[in-house]
Amino acid sequence: MKREIVFRKTLLRLLILSLGLAASSTLLCAQEKTQPDTGPRLSVGLLTDTSSHQKKVIEFEREVVNSVADGFAGSATETFVVRYADEVELLQDWSAPGAGLRAVTPRIELDVESGKNHRTLLYEALNVGLLKLDTGNSANSKVLIIIGEGNNAGGGIKYSQIKKRAKSAHVQCFVLLVADHNLMGGRVRHFGFDLYDLASSTKGRAYDIERSRKSLDKAIRDVLKRVHSRRE
Repeated sequence: MKREIVFRKTLLRLLILSLGLAASSTLLCAQEKTQPDTGPRLSVGLLTDTSSHQKKVIEFEREVVNSVADGFAGSATETFVVRYADEVELLQDWSAPGAGLRAVTPRIELDVESGKNHRTLLYEALNVGLLKLDTGNSANSKVLIIIGEGNNAGGGIKYSQIKKRAKSAHVQCFVLLVADHNLMGGRVRHFGFDLYDLASSTKGRAYDIERSRKSLDKAIRDVLKRVHSRRE
């Protein structure tokens, strides 16, 4: 009789323990499912043209960066900003799109020395941006946005190298052409031909927005649409 009572008590303890473990496992699984994924799902690099020829539109370039910040705010996105003129400089390393991009806009200043040196190192900046997006980056989507007039003068990197690197790294490129002069030939400026090709070959797009706020808003909406549709 005593043995039977001990056996029943032991069986009851095992049953309680089993139920407790099952409940803990269920709770853990529920927590894992509801735990938000805070890892970056999208990496966005911005290149800004600060050469002397942008003196009439440098303030508008800051507006462009702020618009990009607003567009990508609230998503699991990390961003960086590179400026280029007669040199290439990292203005903002990886950060959240809202605070990071808006914090860097006051530092987007004209490089007056670039007019003396006659250099605009666009391809060098593209190379820096692509390498940064490609090296050690595990984001699902990688995007590079180029803001500027679109010309390249100086440097030792060829456009063919840039195009090859962008395609191999699966970086979607977008171009926001900002300048104070009109279109040439009704389609593209005197500069920017290679950037149009780079955008189309990486499933991105180039937009000639000059310094129009209306054109900028329309372009940002289309960029966001294309980026998110590619990720789905």
